[in-house]
Amino acid sequence: MGKVKHCIGAISYCDSSKNPERFDILKNTFSKLSEIKRDDNYIFAWDNGSSDDVKDFLLNCGTFDDVYCSQKNLYTNGLIAAINLKARQLEAEYVSIIADDYLVFRPEAVHHCVNFLDQNKDCGYVRMLKFELENIHLYDKILSHTDRDIPNCQRQFNYVNGKQLEWEYADYPDRSYTFFKNNYHWSEFSNVCRADVFDLIVPKKDCLAMSGVEKTMMYNYHNLQHNGMPLKTGVLNGGAFTHDQRDFADNSLRVTRENTWQNKMVDSNLLLETVNQTIGTDFKSL
Repeated sequence: MGKVKHCIGAISYCDSSKNPERFDILKNTFSKLSEIKRDDNYIFAWDNGSSDDVKDFLLNCGTFDDVYCSQKNLYTNGLIAAINLKARQLEAEYVSIIADDYLVFRPEAVHHCVNFLDQNKDCGYVRMLKFELENIHLYDKILSHTDRDIPNCQRQFNYVNGKQLEWEYADYPDRSYTFFKNNYHWSEFSNVCRADVFDLIVPKKDCLAMSGVEKTMMYNYHNLQHNGMPLKTGVLNGGAFTHDQRDFADNSLRVTRENTWQNKMVDSNLLLETVNQTIGTDFKSL
């Protein structure tokens, strides 16, 4: 393996005997993910206790450079810590979080998001979830538009301070791709993030699971600056990933075998020990 610029971690959980359709989604998602492979990226899977046939698929599908099967249920916290430590080990410049139901439909765009960040130091990360600024009402989580794209909806304001989004066009040499900048808060899935920014926002202490860790990272990101100004967020218009959210009522079952994760605290020492053992590193801090 040569120099790794982009470290990509994909989280999975599926019990095929209980939910075979989810296994079909996972297979489709991760087979398609192979199309983003490049000589300068590294893609690994973090499995959260799937059935054996799912693990066999992860090992043999050809998408992943490594497959790590966690022996403890560390929710999304485990993947986030694993990405951060693996990026440190590889000295990667960028990181991404992918879930097993986020389907890439513009694989070539991922590399352009990396290039965009190379050229725009005032942005901490780029959102790649399906989105069209010209049809923003279809992607607003709060509105009740009849044609709303519910799986890809997000809060179209800054969650941390409640402010409206301030959009600006961002020039990019390849006119096939349109980027914008704004004051979005941090969002977990389907993005490309600077590895040094990711390291700053990853919790280093005990942290709540699932949405708890994402919220902590939101507030940490909100406090970051570039040249004395708040760090901006890049947005790829049109996106590169879409959320395949067809068959599950309990969102937590996407990534963990428990549906009772609310208010679960993840011990930072246990997290560090487990992730180090699982991915073969020996870091002293998250």
